[in-house]
Amino acid sequence: MPQKNVIPERIAEALMRFPPFSMLPEKAVHDLANAATVWMVPTGETVWKQGEQPGEDVLFLARGRVEYVWNHEERSERVDVRDVGDVLGLSALVRNEPFRVTAQALEDSLFYGMPWASVRVLLEQNDTARNYVRRHLFWAVRVGSPIEFSEPTESSIAGRAKNILQAHLDGAQIVQPRAPERLLTCGPDSSIQEAATLMSSKRVPSVLIVDEKRHPLGIVTSNNLVKHVIVDGQDKTGPVSRIMASPVYTIAPRSSATAATLLMLRERIGQVCVTEDGTPNSPALDVCTHKDLLAQSGHHPAGLLREIRFAKSPARFRELCDEIQTIAQSYLEAGISAIYLGQICAELYDELAQRLLALSAEELADEGVKIPRVPWAWMSVGSDGRREQILRTDMDNALVFGSSATPQEDDQARAIFVQLASRVIDKLAAAGFARCQGGVMALNPKWCRTINEWITEIEALGTSTDGEALLRATVLYDLRYVAGERDLCDQLREKIQQTVTAQPGLQRRLAELIIDTAPPLNFIGRFVVETLGIGNQDFDLKSRGMAPLRDAARLLSLKHQLNRHYSTGGRWEELRRGVPSLRETAALAREAYDFLLRLRSLNGLRRGDSGRHLDPSTLTQLERAQLANVFDVVRTVQQIVQVQFPQSR
Repeated sequence: MPQKNVIPERIAEALMRFPPFSMLPEKAVHDLANAATVWMVPTGETVWKQGEQPGEDVLFLARGRVEYVWNHEERSERVDVRDVGDVLGLSALVRNEPFRVTAQALEDSLFYGMPWASVRVLLEQNDTARNYVRRHLFWAVRVGSPIEFSEPTESSIAGRAKNILQAHLDGAQIVQPRAPERLLTCGPDSSIQEAATLMSSKRVPSVLIVDEKRHPLGIVTSNNLVKHVIVDGQDKTGPVSRIMASPVYTIAPRSSATAATLLMLRERIGQVCVTEDGTPNSPALDVCTHKDLLAQSGHHPAGLLREIRFAKSPARFRELCDEIQTIAQSYLEAGISAIYLGQICAELYDELAQRLLALSAEELADEGVKIPRVPWAWMSVGSDGRREQILRTDMDNALVFGSSATPQEDDQARAIFVQLASRVIDKLAAAGFARCQGGVMALNPKWCRTINEWITEIEALGTSTDGEALLRATVLYDLRYVAGERDLCDQLREKIQQTVTAQPGLQRRLAELIIDTAPPLNFIGRFVVETLGIGNQDFDLKSRGMAPLRDAARLLSLKHQLNRHYSTGGRWEELRRGVPSLRETAALAREAYDFLLRLRSLNGLRRGDSGRHLDPSTLTQLERAQLANVFDVVRTVQQIVQVQFPQSR
């Protein structure tokens, strides 16, 4: 029987070390500690049995370890192991239903029991803690169902928006006024006709109205002219002051470009004026539109995109890629989705590839080497093809070009395309990208082929017994158009879809790669680690966690002929929407993959490498709880693949 708690301070100290209690106000945690009871369960004894009704308390495991055993179909199966800092019994209390598993102590275990009624009130009032419980504490896949709380409040949404906004503000560059002579101005007594003529001759969308001291009085835009002159019929010879918009919103030089953009959005204006002291009572220096500010927001993705288009030197490309990585880190730390961030990075890296291709083609032309007069396309494959390359890890690319009349002509064209690719690869390497150790680069003749050669290889994969060819196929199946003739890539994607759909044997072989991935946790719930040199043992985040989710999304999408999306997250989302039987699992798999991609990227940024190998000791209790849930999703996905491809083992 529980005894009255006599050590509330010690209990509060223990609770505040672990989520979700570490996310609650300190006073609230002390109140819970004062109301807590202490439980001791010896090794081998049950904490509760499957089918029992929950009591009034939620349990915090302060010492020891507990296993969850699921009794079903006349057999028992260990389904989870809980460690110090875990919260037990929560799902049954939320749903007010019997326990779905038996909880048994693996070691002498100490619990703190807290009134569920008090805990629930605190969770409903605290967005961060509630979200943690809802998404990460409950083992949701094989014997349970997700915990439901009320939808996030406005404060939680605003909190995330604030984090992402802060990432922009922290990285935003400053507004730099341009040359004064480019600023178009006129006096308030100038005619509307004169203002319109100025705007037309200079091809600018607005003219600033200033006094004799160059202080801004108002602004006239093309929209003003349409509304007041064409629609309202005002006399074009009248003074421009009649139609100008006033007051003028002003900012100071060296203001945050992002903050200025937000001002324009908030006030629903199309221009902002830069003045000497930031007020209308000082001389005007410049007028900026949304596009101008985005171009100056170098740390904003749109600003970086523009900078890439005009960059020329290797040093500048390296600098811009460093900025992409910096903004990626700020986004990840702000809590933005890693899958979404991958889309942003893909757009930037695609622009980089297009720019490097153009520069390399110019270099060859200057040397008298002409690009063959056949259609061609640069493709991303592998992680870059899936729009998941946040870090500058191994570059994965390929090239396809139109077939000529003879094999000799094809080889001549290939030789030139390999030269082009070699220059692009050299520039990418100078920008900080690692060369692919497996040779998956367009400078490799094996990855620089005619459309007919690619199609022949794709068709042969269904009957090939070569394991290396199958691994090559898994890279190729993620191909994505980057530059050149899009139709060539579309042809290859269509051929891949046709081949896999028509080849059940190939589907089963691809399924084997997914099913045979070793479980990420061993029998006692500990992380499986790889030995990497003397005394260095890390968990392989890619092969044990990400690979089965990635490969299953690809295979299931091919089977169900869903090919609109390239990324793993996009494929799972398309499966969720398009295949009713996979709806719940696909949603969990997408969330799990997003977490793994974010964890790997942050790990890589900390370690300065690909982030693939993770030291489990560096994980927080929150991350360990999240990762444990992710691994269960991985196991469930493997089971689904095994069921859908029953002859694969």
